[in-house]
Amino acid sequence: MVLMHPNASLCPLCQQPNDCALAARREGDTCWCHHQEFVPKAKIPQAIAPDSCICQACAEALRKEAEQGMKRLD
Repeated sequence: MVLMHPNASLCPLCQQPNDCALAARREGDTCWCHHQEFVPKAKIPQAIAPDSCICQACAEALRKEAEQGMKRLD
């Protein structure tokens, strides 16, 4: 059994639905994140809990920022 934080279905960056399969009680391997390229953990804001799932839009924005060498100003 995987324990998720209380707001597991929301992206911790934008507070929008993250479409996490585990939060929706579906099989983990059906989640969109299994088909996504993520930036290294060092590029993700430290305030995000390790069991938090970001949404596709934020994952894409972080990836683009990492590619361009930009830093988030949150």
